[in-house]
Formats: sequence, C-alpha cells, structure tokens
Amino acid sequence: MRERKQKIKLGTWRGMVDALPARQHVQELRTVWLASYAAIASTAQVAATGVKHLVEGTPARELPPPARIGARMSDALLTVTVDDLPDAYLINPVGATRRLRALAVQGWPTTEIADVADAQLAGLKALRIGTKPRVTVALNRRIREAFDVLIGADPYAAGLRKGTVTGLRKQARERGWHPAEAWADAIDDPRVKPWQMVRCSYPMCVNGSKDERRLCTSHLKLFKKKGTLEGARLMRNSQALLEDARFIVATEPPINPQTQEIDGELLAARLGTTWEALERLLNRAELNLGKLRESV
Repeated sequence: MRERKQKIKLGTWRGMVDALPARQHVQELRTVWLASYAAIASTAQVAATGVKHLVEGTPARELPPPARIGARMSDALLTVTVDDLPDAYLINPVGATRRLRALAVQGWPTTEIADVADAQLAGLKALRIGTKPRVTVALNRRIREAFDVLIGADPYAAGLRKGTVTGLRKQARERGWHPAEAWADAIDDPRVKPWQMVRCSYPMCVNGSKDERRLCTSHLKLFKKKGTLEGARLMRNSQALLEDARFIVATEPPINPQTQEIDGELLAARLGTTWEALERLLNRAELNLGKLRESV
C-alpha cells in the first residue's frame, strides 16, 4: 500500500490495464506453440487459474473473461516468449519443419544442419519429413539458430558436392517444399499458408509474390514485358476493393452536392478504378451505393 500511494503521488501508478493485449499474447502462445496455461503461468510466475480465466473466463461461475487485469500480471505475461519455456518442454514443430525444408530447398542436407545445430541427425530427418508431433524448446532454438546461419550461405562455398546439392533441391521441389521467402516473418505460425504473408510490392496489390523483386505474377509479367511498372493498374481482389470502398464511405464519403447521394464516379476514382468495374463489384455483392452507405 505504501508503494501504491507513493506511485499515485508520483503519477506512475498503473493499477488495472486493458486485458486484451495479454489475452491475445497468451492465445498466440497456445495456438502457435501449443503451450499450456500451466507452462505460461509458471514462466510468468503468476497463477495458472488466473491465466485460464483471462482467456476463457470461468463458465462454472458464469464469469466472462475480464476486461481489465492488474498491470503486473499483464507485464509478466507479455514478456513470455517460447524461448522462456523450459528447454525440455514440448512445443509445436511447424516452424522447425519449415526451416529444415527451406534449407533443403536451398540445397543444405540434414548432415550439415545437424553439425551446425549440434543435434541428432535422426531427429532432424524425422522433423523434416513431418513425423514428429512435438519438438523440445531447446532443439527448436538450435534449429532456428542454424537456419539463421545457413539460409544466407552458399552450400557450394561450404564444399558440398554438386550432385548432393542438386539432388536435394530436386527432391525438395518434387515434395512441394517451400523456400524461406514463402513464410516471410510467419514461419512459425501454423495458421499461415505459403506465400500468404508475402505481398506484391506494387502499391495496393494484395496478390502473393514469388519473385525476388517481390512482385506478383501479373505485375512481374508486365515488368518483364515493358521494363517498368509505371502506369500499371492498381490490383486488388474484390474483397479488398469492397473494404476500401466501405472505409471511404464511412470516413470521408464523396457526396454529390445536387443529390446528396454517394457519387459513384468520384468513389471509383478515389479507389483507383472505374465506375463500371465498381458497379459490377457491387452487383456481385448484391449492393448498390445506397445499401453500401447503409451498411457502414
């Protein structure tokens, strides 16, 4: 209480804070890494029942998840990472498997990876083909560190034979394994599909990129044909275009001063498209400008 009063006097007392960031972080640890409430709570040095209540509430007492929690508990939970869990704790192997496969795509055999990661060869092979349901925190960390070392290196420069590298690359291609670029910064997330997080670098384009220039197939084709992307049409899928239209109508709608209705031509111009294309999109979504305005 003395500490609390002193902090209140100094204006640094935080007390209760929004529970959402901590709840989302715990959910992420559970979804991505399959960490239990008990393991997360033990690492954060808080009560496991409190962590479970934070995410699920307490149905037996008809209590929903809290909107606010103590700042100390929030801080403790938000600092927990997968590497803070005990080394022997078993977690989701998705990230380790994807990293091993990405290294295979580049031509690195598991024997070389095992040397760098100081790991058992048999275990790495099982992880790479996807037959291990869990991996320890310690092994997952060593695989990540080996990946960081090897992914930017040339297997030929390391003295590997051409037949070994080309054979492994062919095998990886035949099995449908993906390079590191396919996962961007979401290589550990089992919910992410390959190339889903890698967007075309051309403004407003939501298509996936499979090129070193980070362009989608359409923009890459145009670039190879013309040598420039100047004047290229902004490409968005229909859902993204509709969401952008809703945002404009909700925040700064282009109103026709004579009719006091949404001006379709102006809205289309703001979206970087034509009114004809926008009208077709609205028709497919069973909307018109009036209904679009009502929906937001």
